Amino acid sequence: MIQNAEKALLQSGPSHENAVGAEGTVEQIARPVPVQTSGRTEFAARCPKCRDWHRHVALGRKTAPCGAVYTLEFKGAA
Repeated sequence: MIQNAEKALLQSGPSHENAVGAEGTVEQIARPVPVQTSGRTEFAARCPKCRDWHRHVALGRKTAPCGAVYTLEFKGAA
């Protein structure tokens, strides 16, 4: 897939961060942006792996279409 050159300009602040899990593993956390569609609320997040936007219908542990695994949660939600 060809990435649009304008997507790199959409840096609106920190959209992901790393957290150390209980076993000492590093877990990637993506910060969602709520998107209201006509039928439901979805959550868009910038992927920590491919830096593209992925949309999800719920928060929690997610596997993105690019294969990245991350936790989708709001800041301060833990």
